[in-house]
Amino acid sequence: MRAKGDFYLRLFIALDVNRQTRAALSALQQAMQRLGIEGNYVPAGNFHVTLRFLGETDRLGEIGLAMDAFVRGIRPFQLRLEEYVTFGPSTAVVRCGGDGGELRRLFESAQAALSDAGFPRESRPLIPHITLARRTTPHAGQVAALNEALQKAAFFVDHVTLYESVRNRYGVMEYRPLQKSAF
Repeated sequence: MRAKGDFYLRLFIALDVNRQTRAALSALQQAMQRLGIEGNYVPAGNFHVTLRFLGETDRLGEIGLAMDAFVRGIRPFQLRLEEYVTFGPSTAVVRCGGDGGELRRLFESAQAALSDAGFPRESRPLIPHITLARRTTPHAGQVAALNEALQKAAFFVDHVTLYESVRNRYGVMEYRPLQKSAF
């Protein structure tokens, strides 16, 4: 339980995407909108692949040390946009793949280093994806058309980024980078 005056940040560790991938995802969002799919669309500047959500914490130093530890021995790899799907009835995402197993090694290394730092292990399996929109209107009948519209862009991964998640003065969620750890 937090005491009044404690300072906590809402944090997550993610893989960044390149400009080409952002453009492909933005184009897919536009296709969704043309099809009449309503929802809370993610701003292009917030596109990422979440490696690990940490929640609210004040343990920046420990997280930073864990990040530097878990990237050791990881080789840079490439991911590509593979498939448009929905998580549950209302979250639109694009699954990513093509890493040859290096992403799995990174995830397991992160699990171990963060566990050693006192964070609980993630109980859900890693499903690499980029969220496009939340609370969308039902559109199961349009998934095939969206997969046809998906440009199979690829992006190179050679670091992880620790982000703080905050609402700006307009109520829009922003992700602010706090630390990058290169492979």
